[in-house]
Amino acid sequence: MTAPQHTATPARPATDGADDGGDEEAVPSHWRRLAPAAIVAGVLLLWSNVVLPALPADAVLKALFNLGGVAAMVTVARLLGVTWADLGVGRGTWAAGLRWGGAAIGVAVLGYGGVLLLAPALLENPQLAGASPGALLLRGLVLIPLGTVLAEELAFRGVLHGRSVRALPVRAAVGVGAVAFGLWHLTVAFGPSAVPLPPTLHWTSALTVLGVTVAGGLALGWLRHRTGSVLAPIGLHLGTNAVGLVAAGVALAH
Repeated sequence: MTAPQHTATPARPATDGADDGGDEEAVPSHWRRLAPAAIVAGVLLLWSNVVLPALPADAVLKALFNLGGVAAMVTVARLLGVTWADLGVGRGTWAAGLRWGGAAIGVAVLGYGGVLLLAPALLENPQLAGASPGALLLRGLVLIPLGTVLAEELAFRGVLHGRSVRALPVRAAVGVGAVAFGLWHLTVAFGPSAVPLPPTLHWTSALTVLGVTVAGGLALGWLRHRTGSVLAPIGLHLGTNAVGLVAAGVALAH
């Protein structure tokens, strides 16, 4: 055996030798870091594309299931060591989240208000035909804010983002969340459309929906990272969904 050479690079610890399998532990360790985010994404996609479609077509029931599901997910995440800051609800982020989220809602109100004044026909939605004003208000002011926006933001920009950034660079974590958010809408994208379409156009419409939701997921994820708060993407999501529905209802009524 030759004498050890003195170099600028420190010698590796003896416990890292081949005999004890130290080199082989690097790969499992890497996958262990990625596993929680992958499991969260998988659960979300099963929930949206298998569990929810199997439920009766009742908006209230599905909203309650979404809220119950995300409450269970947040509880499990907390028990596994995810902090409130990881979930985007840490107290230090409230001010920035409310500022950005409130601004997003304000822009949505002004935008939809302008369309209502100048071109209300653009907001007419055949799927809302026959719905009573009370039903539209229930959806726009209760079911969508709680069963859709709050549940989805806590799931994607809360739990999934909080787990992803522990194993991936921020940009990659935001990208993973955006793709998962797009696939969350898979059943909706390929479901029946309000207007019958030929197969080619149906595929085009479905891929457009997926592309738009992935792009929306990127914007929501960027807001989550920019502010550190889930309140900011909640505001943007409310502006596009709830305010949009109320505006469409007003357009249909007139």
